[in-house]
Amino acid sequence: MVWHKTVGAKALEKAGGVSIKVGDEIVFATRVNGKLYAMNGVCSHAKCILGHVEKDELKVKCPCHDAEFELETGKMVAPPFVAPNAPMDKLGLKTYPIREENGFIEIDL
Repeated sequence: MVWHKTVGAKALEKAGGVSIKVGDEIVFATRVNGKLYAMNGVCSHAKCILGHVEKDELKVKCPCHDAEFELETGKMVAPPFVAPNAPMDKLGLKTYPIREENGFIEIDL
């Protein structure tokens, strides 16, 4: 595993959450209530790039079909509206270690 320098911490705060290319991966990063979160940034359902953060619920929502994933675990907690019977236990996303170092967000892949 290697720490990768990504975006500035201030840029992440302004954006709320970002999906960025890190090595060969697309990673979604956000900070909620002072805590950083990082997970695979590609929805496991239809391969859309993750987007909107539900901060009070600690979830990120896919903009294509509204599937929702827990920030802490990557677990799918709401299926895509076009596939209500999707096997949510098999569609979770990988989470990654994340930290702020010298004003930048670093992700360990």
